[in-house]
Amino acid sequence: MGNTESNVTSGVKKQAGVSTQALYKFVNLKGGGLLVDMMKRACQTKQFAEIDHAIKTKVEPFLYNRGEGRYFPISKMVLLRNKERSRTKQLPEIRALENPDEEFNIHDYCSEVSEAEYISNPTAYRFVCWNLNERGAVGETILHLCLLNASSLHADLAKRLLKFYPKLIMDIYLSDEYYGESVLHIAIVNEDPAMVKYLLDANADVQERCCGAFMSAEDQKPSRYDSPEHEYVGVHPMTNYDGYVYWGEYPLSFAACLSQEECFRLVLARGADPDFQDTNGNTVLHMLVIYEKIDMFDVAYEVGTNIHLRNVQNLTPLTLAAKLGRVEMFFHIMSIEREIYWQLGSITCAAYPLFKIDTIDVKTGDINKDSALNFVVFGDKLEHLELLDGVVIDLLKTKWDTFVKSRFYKQFYMFSFYFLFSLVSFISRPGPKEQEQDEDAEDAGKATSKPNVTSHARNIFAGPPTGIANIHPLPYKTFWLNFSEYIDYDSDAEHIPSWWASYEECPLMNMESNLAKIRIVAEIVIFFGAILYLLAALREARFLGYKMFVENLMTAPSRVMFLFSCCLMMTIPWLRLSCLTELDDHVAVMIMLTTAPYFLFFCRGFKTVGPFVVMIYRMVMGDLIRFVSIYLVFVMGFSQAYYIIFLTFDNPATPEEIDDTGANPMPSPMESVVAMFLMSLTNFGDYYGAMSSTQHEYEAKILFFLFMVIVSVLLVNMLIAMMGNTYQKIAEIRNEWQRQWARIVLVVERSVAPAERLKNFMQYSQPMSDGRRALVLRLNMSDEDKEEMKEVQEMKRIHERFSKKRQTEREARARKRQQEYEKFFGATPAEDSENNNV
Repeated sequence: MGNTESNVTSGVKKQAGVSTQALYKFVNLKGGGLLVDMMKRACQTKQFAEIDHAIKTKVEPFLYNRGEGRYFPISKMVLLRNKERSRTKQLPEIRALENPDEEFNIHDYCSEVSEAEYISNPTAYRFVCWNLNERGAVGETILHLCLLNASSLHADLAKRLLKFYPKLIMDIYLSDEYYGESVLHIAIVNEDPAMVKYLLDANADVQERCCGAFMSAEDQKPSRYDSPEHEYVGVHPMTNYDGYVYWGEYPLSFAACLSQEECFRLVLARGADPDFQDTNGNTVLHMLVIYEKIDMFDVAYEVGTNIHLRNVQNLTPLTLAAKLGRVEMFFHIMSIEREIYWQLGSITCAAYPLFKIDTIDVKTGDINKDSALNFVVFGDKLEHLELLDGVVIDLLKTKWDTFVKSRFYKQFYMFSFYFLFSLVSFISRPGPKEQEQDEDAEDAGKATSKPNVTSHARNIFAGPPTGIANIHPLPYKTFWLNFSEYIDYDSDAEHIPSWWASYEECPLMNMESNLAKIRIVAEIVIFFGAILYLLAALREARFLGYKMFVENLMTAPSRVMFLFSCCLMMTIPWLRLSCLTELDDHVAVMIMLTTAPYFLFFCRGFKTVGPFVVMIYRMVMGDLIRFVSIYLVFVMGFSQAYYIIFLTFDNPATPEEIDDTGANPMPSPMESVVAMFLMSLTNFGDYYGAMSSTQHEYEAKILFFLFMVIVSVLLVNMLIAMMGNTYQKIAEIRNEWQRQWARIVLVVERSVAPAERLKNFMQYSQPMSDGRRALVLRLNMSDEDKEEMKEVQEMKRIHERFSKKRQTEREARARKRQQEYEKFFGATPAEDSENNNV
């Protein structure tokens, strides 16, 4: 078939084709149908013989075993929805058919299933009452159509149908769009508690899972796939849980997400388990966190729902609230999980369990990426800034005072020391040696007036020259000073090794002066310092893991640049020994350019300069990149136009027989690009004057006017406006610097070995009565806070009572299942299959 559609529109279009579906002659989506008309007359006349006869004669032929139904293997049922998928996602049995819609008949693949086979493995079979080949366009039955119309007349007809065929209530939608939706789901969505109660009295399945595409998260729809091993649809586990009607699959979750407390309690009273998990592993509490319904959360928690269950992404309701930025829900769950030790007036001593909050694993000391603190600090929503309050900020301050502060300043002082030595080594580098040029008299005069280093080095190895005193001045030139030292040839010549003669031409290996010796010592210090920094980074990567180490580096771009400079530093000894002075200079420039920005990492830890570092990052990664992408379009266009214009450049001051290419301000395409950049900075004096020396003077000046208006005036001012807007946004965000400081705390924490992290964790946490580690705080509560605390304490007591009740119900269901199994087989089932969920 190869249909790739997966949206509600395709399902509605199919249902509109009523002429091809026999089912729609009885009841259709427009509210009409043969049985509807009969039911209307029966309600008016109070004579139900006609409608009863029609049901028995017209509906019964569509049912298996005259309404008693039959079982079908799940491995074959999934083929009914699988044939709607694209060819690449179809299972082998469907892919082998040329036209699955017409050729596939499920009855050809399935034999009758006995009650004993079903009892032996209930999750492998599904009970079906309405003929699978006589379903509606999206796999619905007549009962679904009655409830979809949601009128009192259709409700009466549904009850009449269930009176004759009660097992019809077990049927579900079979198309991929709505797969698993039962009449109980529809009644809950209709917000009809009376119908919900009626259906529950008629033994509707309270654990039916609605896993259709329409009820999935939007970002998971493309990843949906089928497996013959289970009935639910497989999806990619990573999702943001955003969906129009993603309500948790179970009827209980539907009622909770729709805030239908009455329906919720009705379904719960009939044995629904609130701890059952959907395809994403979400329980009722997870779903209420997603939709931030605090009142229903309290109701669900009060009846015994486990607040510590984790979903597929390893998230509890608390950590899910932290990840999604649900502020009120996060602090509400925190108030539920804390324990109150004592209260004196407005002061309350409370303990907050850390096993889901802290980034340090309480057993191993490893970093817990799924902790609430990690999601809050590294979250990018504005809501995450609001979460930097209360116990979260207290935990960060505790970490800072316990071990992060000392380690942070230690790293800062060590880098300052490293940078000082690198500064000394690079500013004291000698300039290029001066060689005599016989063909150029001026250069030759300079060479004779200034002795060069190499010649002195050669004289040292060869002995003192004839007619020259044994003590001569040796010039040592850097970019910041130029002085001469006097060398005693007699004393120095005795200490020079023979292997040094091969390096006499390399100015960076010159060690005659004290400044050169200081430079070499500084270079050795920063070389070994770079090795230590790289070893520390490798050690950190080893105990963090490659993925987390990369994520850690992404939060600090300046640290990435610094580690790159350390890698470059490893090449310096080889360049020095190879006497590649020019390449050595290029590498030295890159090292200094990538070393100094590491100070920005430490600046983020100080409140006075931290916000400005954030602004720089945001402006570079946001405003500047957008500006440059547009700026280059104009620069590249105008530069090539000017290059063509300046091909006709002729300097009037140069005689005709002399080539004046050197006077051309734009002799090459690259020079024209640089010229455009300088002109955009209003440095256009030389270029504007040279336009009159071309053969296209007027075109050049028109282009100059356009360029200045578009680039220098419009684009540059637009960049200033964007940066100003970014500055204002960051300045108005209350906790932005606090978030940067919090990230510094966690980045520094990650650089600590797991054993040491665990040791520090034990220092700032305290044991609770049940053995868990907690952060103990003294809180100053208002009267309103104390009232809320009392309500939470009462709710927790009710929760404990209902939790025991839920456990008793689970044990009772397990015993009942065991008895049914022993009734047929006389033995205990091999494994418990109560949870047919993930």
